[in-house]
Amino acid sequence: MFDSARLAAYLKRIGISAPRRPTLHALRRVHRAHIDTMPYENLDIQLGRPIRLDADALYAKLVEGGRGGYCYEQNGVLAHALEAMGFDVRRVLGGVARETEGDGNWWNHMPLVVRLADGSEYLADAGLGTGFRDPLPVRSGNFRVGAFNYGLWPLGGELWRCSIDARIADLTFDFGLQERAPEDFAEKCRDLSTSPESPFVKTLTVQRPGEAAVAILRARTFTVYAPSLPDDKSVRTVADPADFARLLRGHFRLTLSDDEVDALWAKADEQHERRLAEEAEQSSKASA
Repeated sequence: MFDSARLAAYLKRIGISAPRRPTLHALRRVHRAHIDTMPYENLDIQLGRPIRLDADALYAKLVEGGRGGYCYEQNGVLAHALEAMGFDVRRVLGGVARETEGDGNWWNHMPLVVRLADGSEYLADAGLGTGFRDPLPVRSGNFRVGAFNYGLWPLGGELWRCSIDARIADLTFDFGLQERAPEDFAEKCRDLSTSPESPFVKTLTVQRPGEAAVAILRARTFTVYAPSLPDDKSVRTVADPADFARLLRGHFRLTLSDDEVDALWAKADEQHERRLAEEAEQSSKASA
């Protein structure tokens, strides 16, 4: 867990005062503030940098460095901070899209389960990018969080499934309740951050779920999902490097150097052009 100085820096980073007690109200405050401040992103993977999950590296990147991260990083920082506030936190096994892609997807996610003093348990997860801003009670049901709906139901034994609002993504993830050590996720994290077949390597991604909308940047495609919009979403192509930099630094509030933004734009532009070429080829084959 973080020491008192690191906890104070974390709370300053997310813009809230220290909770007096580890209550459900406090958990919700921290969870929301964390998600609002630290976007889900894979930019270090795009830059070819190793992803480290030790507490020092997580603190340096997400707290001191003004950055976000992907699930292991986001929930790693959140777990260290919650533990320092006195919460009972378990890192648990997760599998995004296990329902459709199978058991090989176990370990591709590290959700958190928080046990409160009354014995109730809550699923906390800052590492989805399309996920709930409030922690969800670990019980079967449908839960409204802001403008979006999420579901939880048991699969048997200690396994559970969580569904994301279908207006954002047709996606579920499975999780267990047994506590796991951070190092248990190291091998899968290394694979997802380095394999040429990994979606995190293939496509630059930054995501930020809000109360009324979820914003997602993939390569040069910027999509906002919101029930208030026609067809529940708006989509546009990022026009140029200046537009790209404004999104990263402005909308997503990421601290990045000019050199980093330039390198990331080159990646995003290459990925965008490759996708357009693949779509054109598929369309040509379909019409032949």
